[in-house]
Amino acid sequence: MKKRNSLRLRRALSVFSVLLVLFSQSAPAYANVVATSGSSEAVLENTTETTTSESEEEQVTPPTPVIVDKTKLEQQLSLLKEVIANAQQYRPSTYPAEKINQLYQLGSELVAATESDQQTVDECTNEIENVRNALEFKADKTNLQALLTKAASFKESDYTPASFKSLKTQIDLATQVSKNEDATNEQVATVQIDLQKAIDGLEKVVTPKPDPKPKPQPKPDPVPTPKPKPNQSTTNKPNKPSTSTNNDKSKTNSTQAKTPKPSNQGPSQKENATSLDKDLVVDSLTDSNLNGFELPLLSSFKDKKQAALIAAALKTLNKPFEKNGKAPEAFNNLSLPNYLYHEIFGITLGKTYDEMIKVNQQTTLEKAQPGDLLFWQNDKKINKVALYLGQGKYMLATDENHEALKEQRQLKEETKEDADKEKNNQNKQTELPGVQIFTLQGYEINDAGVVKINDDADKADEKTTSSLSEKYGMSENPNVVISMPTDLNLTEKGQETLDSYAATIDFKVNPITQRFIESIADDARELGLKYDVFASVMIAQAILESGSGASGLSRAPYYNLFGIKGSHAGSSVAMKTMEDNGNGELYQITANFRSYPSYKESLKDYVELIRGGIAGNDSFYKAAWRSEAGNYLQATDHLMGKYATDTQYSNKLNSIIAAYHLTQFDEPKTPEGTQTGVVIQSRQNIPTYYRNKMIFPDYDGKNYNTSGSYPIGQCTWYVYNRITQLGGRVDNFMGNGGEWGQKGAKLGYKTTSTPKVGYAVSFHPGIAGSSTTYGHVAFVEAVGPDGILVSEGNVISPTTISYRIIPNSIARSSNVTYIAPR
Repeated sequence: MKKRNSLRLRRALSVFSVLLVLFSQSAPAYANVVATSGSSEAVLENTTETTTSESEEEQVTPPTPVIVDKTKLEQQLSLLKEVIANAQQYRPSTYPAEKINQLYQLGSELVAATESDQQTVDECTNEIENVRNALEFKADKTNLQALLTKAASFKESDYTPASFKSLKTQIDLATQVSKNEDATNEQVATVQIDLQKAIDGLEKVVTPKPDPKPKPQPKPDPVPTPKPKPNQSTTNKPNKPSTSTNNDKSKTNSTQAKTPKPSNQGPSQKENATSLDKDLVVDSLTDSNLNGFELPLLSSFKDKKQAALIAAALKTLNKPFEKNGKAPEAFNNLSLPNYLYHEIFGITLGKTYDEMIKVNQQTTLEKAQPGDLLFWQNDKKINKVALYLGQGKYMLATDENHEALKEQRQLKEETKEDADKEKNNQNKQTELPGVQIFTLQGYEINDAGVVKINDDADKADEKTTSSLSEKYGMSENPNVVISMPTDLNLTEKGQETLDSYAATIDFKVNPITQRFIESIADDARELGLKYDVFASVMIAQAILESGSGASGLSRAPYYNLFGIKGSHAGSSVAMKTMEDNGNGELYQITANFRSYPSYKESLKDYVELIRGGIAGNDSFYKAAWRSEAGNYLQATDHLMGKYATDTQYSNKLNSIIAAYHLTQFDEPKTPEGTQTGVVIQSRQNIPTYYRNKMIFPDYDGKNYNTSGSYPIGQCTWYVYNRITQLGGRVDNFMGNGGEWGQKGAKLGYKTTSTPKVGYAVSFHPGIAGSSTTYGHVAFVEAVGPDGILVSEGNVISPTTISYRIIPNSIARSSNVTYIAPR
């Protein structure tokens, strides 16, 4: 009844409003209204009729009641209640107490209210969720406080003033962070790392004291003691690896795993040794045959079928090239992609290049995806094909660069001092690899993942290509890119390949692990390059075995990153661990683990283990050495079953390496300032990008300038010898270094302003630090997006050959001229 009365009232007010409008107007206006609309009586009559008619309705349908869903609000309130109960666990700056209490009160009222709208409920729910998501737990300062305790134990009088002053500074900073309840995890990790570095940097004051009562020398032993062989310990070694797992590891890090490993593993060294065996040092760096390619996480592929194809391709790496070779034992250029596509998808791409190029649509080099096909043309005719792997890398079966490989091998064999080693190498290396990984020229990718290709090829005059680069297999970028077909299905073999993909664990990058990597990366890189192990594998194992430095054994004051048992320099710690009885059943024991003074000592002990082996077998881990494995994937595969019995061990390591791009630490660190022309004396210190692009063997040191036209040790003498060594030719009388461009052109040599690999580059007088009178000449080893890499003589000394990166501001200016050898 109330509803009907209300309806009548609204309609009466409506009629009244119409009348009010009509009678408030002037006479002409009223006349116009009447003329247009009819008489006011008619309006009233119609309105009245309508009102009467509607008022005579017997019933009015009641509105459907609105149901308000409060389920999510109730859930958020329950979670918020827990937050309030544990308020002391959160950083104060992220915990707005007053707002949280108000939200809890409002939410409780909305849940209890019989009348509330959905919008208000949803807004309160979202607000509670936003506040909860913004909360941050207080940083765990347990490790930091333990390290502060250790730092406070050092006596100032025992150390040099400078090193102890640095320690005191870091102690003060660390103490401030330790007392700050609002400190972030990152701040705690930073000061902890800095404090550890200060501790490691302490230098003791050496004050030798004379012995007032020297002890008599012991009598010589009449029985001679045999000298132990290099890498062989005079102390006990485990006879064979057994399996165990260290249970004392924090569960706070996603990359942590309980990994069974040999229970008695230990370096073949004396327990009180403090330095690595000098015999383990290698005199040259073995480049990875992956040529800078890093196996991506499986989750990073847009299509998992791409991953299966790439995994199959890597299994063909280093297979020999034969014109009529039968896969999978040997390949020619056309058979490699055909074999891979047939194995994984069951299709044949084509018997000819013309058939193969029609398998799908064409795309651009910048948009190329793993699995795409790259084609090269010569005189508008396709003559070469490769499989794109991603990261600017492609796999190609070719014999074009065998000349360079033969010369590099010959040089290495000539420098061998050990005849037995040389003989073994000759017997082992009977075939030259044909299937290899190459790099796109000028490939760049920015932080947003956008690819750019800076192709340095001189398209205007392709005939300017150096005969040396042709001889050594210098490939220009492909002319055509064909996308991998999308309507493909995996064969049974393809599915097996995908199932065995070597990096399937989707580790998420976190700042704690990143900080841990930063704390050990430089030491791992240095040790890896010096002692023939992969730093990437070393770091990944440290992350996995120690929970990114969070396990009890890896924290101060023990610093045992790899769970190695025994004692180090007489120091050990007893901890509970799990042993495998050989049937996969674990049981708990208490064992002694090595205790180290720093992370670096733990890393050194790991190197000694991998390079020195175990009792009775110095070569137990030999297949994981850099020079033996060929790449990090082979190294991790070898460690599984030897270092650890976990069947997913290599997968975990590969996945960590991919997630944190650890292969960057397998290469020498880029020297600061190389972009501005700083001299690099060692080839190993050349930035990775340029070193990967180098195609020529090292200078052999021979003097080919028998006429004596160039003084020995001068820049001109070196460039003449370098070109002659590689099979090229330049004139005996080209003048001073700054004159080579001008005189070369007069003598009929091809000259250009475009940088070319294998060319001589003549610097005008005063350019790039050259003599203001004579100028300079160098040899172009590689061309990159930001400059050129040159080798040159008489920069450090007349008989020292060095390298430099010349920036584009000079390399592509009118102040230099490039001369093509004949």
